[in-house]
Amino acid sequence: MKTLNDHNKIAHLTDRITVEKVYPLSVLEGVQSGEVFVDSDACPSAALIWHYCGFAHVAGDPEPGFVEEILRMMKEPAEGHSGRLLLQTENDDLRYILMRDPHVARHERYVFEFAGEKQEITHPVEAISEENYELMRGRIVPTFSWENKEAFLGKGFGYFLIEDGRMAACAFSSGVSGDLVDIGVETAEEYRGKGYGRIVAAAMVKEILRRGKKPMWACDIRNEASMKLALSVGFEIAGTHPWYNYENP
Repeated sequence: MKTLNDHNKIAHLTDRITVEKVYPLSVLEGVQSGEVFVDSDACPSAALIWHYCGFAHVAGDPEPGFVEEILRMMKEPAEGHSGRLLLQTENDDLRYILMRDPHVARHERYVFEFAGEKQEITHPVEAISEENYELMRGRIVPTFSWENKEAFLGKGFGYFLIEDGRMAACAFSSGVSGDLVDIGVETAEEYRGKGYGRIVAAAMVKEILRRGKKPMWACDIRNEASMKLALSVGFEIAGTHPWYNYENP
């Protein structure tokens, strides 16, 4: 397995990725941090595209040795990827090989399609900026998918709903590529159940459309709150797809 810097060499492979494509594209386009590994520098036939947030996509037709390297990285993720490698692949042979390892777990994620705006913004929101960035708190915030504050403020965007000088909810660009923006949302625990997540998510949808891009949303099927939030701001469930992680014994 070799690190690839000339991402043009795998354009013929990435065209075959169809699920949550915004994350591998973001790495390849240099918008967000990540790493690309291939089986050959000269003429790659398989690639692993690993986004900073930990999402990783396999493109092409990996040989057994390449798969073994992926499994090793799943077991011991390198620093710089939120300490994890969550693998997505559309290769049935690879899925079969992964599941032969008793510690690899398969899960499902909802894939959504945007159908049209539903939610009117009924509460003042603030754009995330240098001045208010430090109000951020929670897990699904820009540090989830952006290397640092400067990277996010330079190439990402998002909105706060602030109450009494504290973050009640935020929504932001979790993944960004040329035409696509994936939405991340966090509501502070003490403000949940008030519809604040819906308000900031709706603000993100409106801004993404204003920029001429396509809003994206995906979540684990066990995350009922995220699924309901997506439906409330104009997304529809288009299907599911599997993802894999290594669960230490």
